[in-house]
Amino acid sequence: MYSSHSYREAKKLYLAAFPKWERFSLWQLNLMALHQCVHFQAFYDNNEFCGLIYYVVSAQTVYVVYLAISPDLRNRGYGTRVLQQLRARFPERQLTLDIEPVIKTAKNYCQRVRRLHFYEQNGFHQTASKLIDSDGQFQLLTTARQLNIDSTTVALKQMSSGYYHFKIE
Repeated sequence: MYSSHSYREAKKLYLAAFPKWERFSLWQLNLMALHQCVHFQAFYDNNEFCGLIYYVVSAQTVYVVYLAISPDLRNRGYGTRVLQQLRARFPERQLTLDIEPVIKTAKNYCQRVRRLHFYEQNGFHQTASKLIDSDGQFQLLTTARQLNIDSTTVALKQMSSGYYHFKIE
């Protein structure tokens, strides 16, 4: 559970870290986080706010919806530690997430390459599957040998009670 202080920090980072078109509204995130399977957490190093993670847990999948590290603390291993803790907490489940596809003509091409590299260094690999929603197509990554599409679909439907419309191809 957030204190009001950590909620403000997480909200500020969330709004800064993700473009508007990639974000659920804050009221939607809070509503979805009422589900027992959805977790919206701030993390700290001692008393210093480091970042946030928003994820959903199903029987076979942990879907990382958002992971953000405070800009002034990036490249210090915080993201890696968060993912390591998540894997340790759910060792029998695949960790899955989506990223913007790495397209050379994208305005933020270098950022996309760095993001993919970060996740690959942390045990994720690209799959042949794409998540398609109203915002576009996203590359699915997983820590499993092969993406369990059914379990990934269940996790996303559980998170949103079916109101998030997407498909996986």
